[in-house]
Amino acid sequence: MKRALAFGALLALTLGSLGLGFGNSSCCPPPTEPCCYTAFWVGDTVYFKLVVPFSFLCCCCEDKELVTGWRIETLEGALVYEHAFPEPMAPQCLEMQWDQKDMAGQQVAPGFYYIVVTTTKGEYKTAIKIVEKDPCCWTVLWSKPCGISLCKPYIKVYKCPSCCVPCCCVLCCPPLPCFPCCNCSISIFLGCCDDP
Repeated sequence: MKRALAFGALLALTLGSLGLGFGNSSCCPPPTEPCCYTAFWVGDTVYFKLVVPFSFLCCCCEDKELVTGWRIETLEGALVYEHAFPEPMAPQCLEMQWDQKDMAGQQVAPGFYYIVVTTTKGEYKTAIKIVEKDPCCWTVLWSKPCGISLCKPYIKVYKCPSCCVPCCCVLCCPPLPCFPCCNCSISIFLGCCDDP
């Protein structure tokens, strides 16, 4: 009997402490990294574009969404770099790039950053991770790819220009085959301390 009472008291104490823990949200620290991101080496050019999907199931005939600019932010929301277009641009043929420099022209530190694309209808955000190569170790870039939407616009991030052929409107000329450009490489660094 005493054993059953002791077990019941221990169970009540445990559940009570769990309840207090779940009820107090201020005890949870903020996340140290985004849930998904694309990784780049320090110094790599980051290419990105806004993809506006078209689907008969979920998209209707509204005013076209145009890109007005983009910016880079830290996870805390501090502005790192910003670019505004003189006039809004159609996203279909607009490929943007960031050279990992801040507004003063300095290389940013390794870590997580948000790419924010602003449009005439709102803003879209995705995360990237900048990684420094370790000269004494084999280093591999690990990304956590973000999902894409069939209806809502999203930012596509990649490591090299997407197409070597000029982009042209579907209405004014036939679509051309698109091939990855040169200088695309596998994201694995094989280093050694003996390297000069």
